[in-house]
Amino acid sequence: MVYLTIFLTFVYYGCLCFGGGSALVPIYIEDLVNNRHWMTLEEFGNLIAISQMTPGPIGVNAATFFGYQYGGIFGGFLATCGLLLVPFFLMILVVRSLDRWSQTRLVNGIMDGLRPAVFGMIVASLVIYLGLSVFTEPIPWDKILRWKPELPPSFSINPAALILFIISTILFARTRIAIITVIFLSALAGAFFCR
Repeated sequence: MVYLTIFLTFVYYGCLCFGGGSALVPIYIEDLVNNRHWMTLEEFGNLIAISQMTPGPIGVNAATFFGYQYGGIFGGFLATCGLLLVPFFLMILVVRSLDRWSQTRLVNGIMDGLRPAVFGMIVASLVIYLGLSVFTEPIPWDKILRWKPELPPSFSINPAALILFIISTILFARTRIAIITVIFLSALAGAFFCR
């Protein structure tokens, strides 16, 4: 039953995977952390950090790690297959019919509607990553969006993490430094300054 649940859960995520694995982060948090309570937000943040360090797409790596954590090797295999099943067949369908339908008003309208939604999901992922890394706890949007927000006393900025965030962003924007180099340098700096 655990294996079937893992598989069907990730088939569901595969149906929502527009925009790539980073766009899945808000869905993962809402479902796995908040609704099902299969992991804590800190565990999820660690899982995302590990899946960013390993080769491959973040959504697939996160599915594999999650499935492995809750179902061993077979659970990891099922979570990965479940996540990729629907996008695999959708991609075959799109590739086979793209030339014929790509210039129609309907397909152009669908693409015009998908792009802003996918961008919104990616921005939501960025905000979630900020809450998992730069701040001491998730951003309390329910309180911030009020006119007179009352932030919890435990909510603050981690100065060392903020500095690493700014330096990493500048390095990626201004240089051709390898991603893996930034990851290892950030991990090393985090070991000394972010504890």
